[in-house]
Amino acid sequence: MSDEFHFNGEDDAKAEIRAAVRYLVKDAAGGDRGDIVREIIAIVNEVARGLPPGGEDPLDDGMPGG
Repeated sequence: MSDEFHFNGEDDAKAEIRAAVRYLVKDAAGGDRGDIVREIIAIVNEVARGLPPGGEDPLDDGMPGG
């Protein structure tokens, strides 16, 4: 799967994200929905920080406080 997508602007990209999130949570209930949303947020944070998919933060040493 390629990480390259071709959108027709910001609104098109946001619509695709909304559709994907709706798809992921459509059959989930209660706590499962929250777990899925937390996972999505973690993915967005990785992308925003430029980390590879599923990559670990090189600055996170596992100690409290990050």
